[in-house]
Amino acid sequence: MKRFKSSFERPDNSWINKFTSIPTPVIGDVMGRQNIMDARIRPTWTGARFVGPALPIMTYPSDNFMIHVGVTLAQEGDILVVDAGNYQNAGLWGEILTINAIQRKVKGVVLDGAVRDVKEIEDMQFPTFASGINARGGYKSNPGTVNTAVSCGGVAVGPGDLIVGDENGVAVISKQDIETVYEDCLKKIDSEKETCEQLKQGKDTFDIMSMQETLDKLSIKIYE
Repeated sequence: MKRFKSSFERPDNSWINKFTSIPTPVIGDVMGRQNIMDARIRPTWTGARFVGPALPIMTYPSDNFMIHVGVTLAQEGDILVVDAGNYQNAGLWGEILTINAIQRKVKGVVLDGAVRDVKEIEDMQFPTFASGINARGGYKSNPGTVNTAVSCGGVAVGPGDLIVGDENGVAVISKQDIETVYEDCLKKIDSEKETCEQLKQGKDTFDIMSMQETLDKLSIKIYE
C-alpha cells in the first residue's frame, strides 16, 4: 500500500512577506549559484510571480492524478511543485485545475512538464511555471507521491521549502536556510546598489571587482 503525508510544517508567513521583494537572481547569487531551477522552467505569462511554501508532487508521465490529490491537500498560500519528469507530450495542468487551485487559495504551480490552456490561465492571472506547453490532456489513473521530496527543474525540493518565482526563474530555499539566505540577500542588494553608483560615476566592473588580481593569479597579461 502506498502512503503519503497529508500535512507538513510550513515557514512563518513573515518570511513569505519578506521575500516578496527579493529577486531570484539575488537569491541564487547568495546561495552560491545553486538551487535555481533549470532554464526550461519558465512562466507561462508575463508578470507571473509568487513566494510560498512548496507542496511537492511526483506524477507519472502523461498522468496528473496525483496533482489533483495535491490540490485537495493544499493549504492557502502553498506552491505546488510537480516533478513530471520533464514530460512534454501531455499538458498535465490546465484551466480546470487552475480554477480548483484558486478556490483553495493555492498561490501558484511549478511543473517540470507541459501545461495547456495557457490563455485561460493568464486571464485568471494564476502564476504558472512549466517546462513546456502541449494541448494533449493527461490520464488520471497512476500513482505517485505527495509531500515527499522531489526533483523539479534539476533542484531537490522538500515539503515546506520556500519557493520564489519571478520573470527570471524559480529559486528554492531549504527551510533551515531561510533566515540566513534572507540576511545575505539584504547584504547583496546593498552591495549591488553601491556597485551601480560606482558605475554611474565612471568606474568599470574590471576595477570595482579587482579583476586585475585574477589576471595576475592566472599569469595572463594584456598587450597593446
